[in-house]
Amino acid sequence: MLETFGVASSEELTRERIKYGPMSKAYLGLVARIVDNSGVVARLDEWDSAKRKSGAGRKPAIPYRAVLILLLIHIQMGLGANYQEIANTLQYRFDAEHRSMLGIKDAATSRGGWYQRMRRSTVNLLNLMDPYPSRRNKRLDQAEFAAQRKKWDSTEGRIATKIAMAKLDWMCEQLVHATVRMLPADIWARYNGNIAIDATKLEIAGRPNSPDDRRKRTNADPFAERYRREGNHNGEGAKTDVAAYELENAVMVWNSPGERHLFPSLTLAVTFHQPGRLVGHGLRLVESVERLGVRAGMIMADRAYNGEQAKNFQIPVRLKGWKLAIDYKKDDLGIQSEYKDLILVEGTWYVATMPETLIEGMKAIRAEVEDPDTGEKRTVIDEEALKTLLKNRKPYRMTPKGRPDADGYQRYSYPRPGTYIAYDRGSKKMVTPTTPGTITIPIDAGTPPKGKKRKENPPAVKYLQEFPYMSPEHQAFYGMRSLVESSHKMLKEAGREDIANKRKRSGRGYAFHYLAAALAAASTNLRKIESFFVQEYERSVEPKHRIRRRKTLTGTTLIRTATTATAPPA
Repeated sequence: MLETFGVASSEELTRERIKYGPMSKAYLGLVARIVDNSGVVARLDEWDSAKRKSGAGRKPAIPYRAVLILLLIHIQMGLGANYQEIANTLQYRFDAEHRSMLGIKDAATSRGGWYQRMRRSTVNLLNLMDPYPSRRNKRLDQAEFAAQRKKWDSTEGRIATKIAMAKLDWMCEQLVHATVRMLPADIWARYNGNIAIDATKLEIAGRPNSPDDRRKRTNADPFAERYRREGNHNGEGAKTDVAAYELENAVMVWNSPGERHLFPSLTLAVTFHQPGRLVGHGLRLVESVERLGVRAGMIMADRAYNGEQAKNFQIPVRLKGWKLAIDYKKDDLGIQSEYKDLILVEGTWYVATMPETLIEGMKAIRAEVEDPDTGEKRTVIDEEALKTLLKNRKPYRMTPKGRPDADGYQRYSYPRPGTYIAYDRGSKKMVTPTTPGTITIPIDAGTPPKGKKRKENPPAVKYLQEFPYMSPEHQAFYGMRSLVESSHKMLKEAGREDIANKRKRSGRGYAFHYLAAALAAASTNLRKIESFFVQEYERSVEPKHRIRRRKTLTGTTLIRTATTATAPPA
């Protein structure tokens, strides 16, 4: 604890977060160390120097390093990325020595003066990497937004957006990775590379913009779009829509189900986008995780990710060596793809002579019913029928041999003839199977089954996953996706990072909210590491027993006696 956080106990760390008197310099030093170790400050200075035409001009009263430290420490304290609270700190919680630690010249000013200095410095920092620069001190009318949209969509605008986005992604990644690297090496070595990925809403202040780009903006952030809970979350104009972005998150997952004491479930990567526009973000999360040196393991992901085109997610992650545990929509149950004498049924290859009842069995077992109280649909599983289905399918299942090669090709063994009853699905008659011993399936193999109409003709790898769908192994691994949902819950917890509270983020624009969300993820990592240290210590010490209250007549405390097992009656 002392080596990682610079304080001796969890209680001391908590006290420093919540107090409103002078801030501990050790606690300030901890947050400063995270920003310094991230390596972003030197790069920010380079970008700033390149943007300036000369060395002339007023230097910011609050340096970029101090901006990041102040934002992170206030998010850690549960105060949010809020200029008012930061102004309070600079005026009342800091003295000249605190400000000197951050490189802030101790020029006398008021609380309002600190507010303006912090706001200007933050805006200047984000201007170095804002992918969607625009005027944000007013709501743009129809003509103004059309002109702004034209700038973004021009060739020069698209190039500038790409460059700025790469800078912003890099900075946010480094800040998150800096907290991951605080985990001691021996604990990090216990982690085998499994991750869960998901997105969560980040609501912003103001009314949602119109879904029609030809209309005026009703939010001061012209790039923000509408969020709805249903579907792909891209709001289309309902009264319940809110102005928001989405934060994508990848977290560490236990090496095997039920294993929860080897390491904390830290956030390893984040990305950010408009609601529903997640194409490519799943792969970006995986690539960011790999830059930490993580070896490829399992990826637990919901339907939004396996709904992507295979070229954007499934093919690249398979080529990198990752395996999937995923879910399917009702329309995707049954045969998903065919290749030679094989069929892909709910993510697993089987011989094509498997009976129709086994192929279509999952549709009857997994039914959607409507909750009479809430009206929401939920999935109900017939557990006994599921066990029977999986047992009866097993003799027809192909067995993978080794791992996929560098090209994503996978060799499989056929089930031994005579161990299953083969049916011709056309004639519905029993047949004698004649199959080779093995087959190698290319990464782009597979054609959609006859009768299924799709907008695209995806290869089988789009649906492929590690375990038979709904098997105990699949449910156990896919169930660990709850770790990313738990991470989102922690990010939104009131009094902590509280990203659900839009009032705790006083800046505007895509870049500001992305940075605030990344710092919130970094902050939760610190809490998780701290909590892990406490729990590991508690497991290492013997449990304490309360002294018995009962005493003898002379006042001697009676000792606690252990209950011994007795022999069973004869």
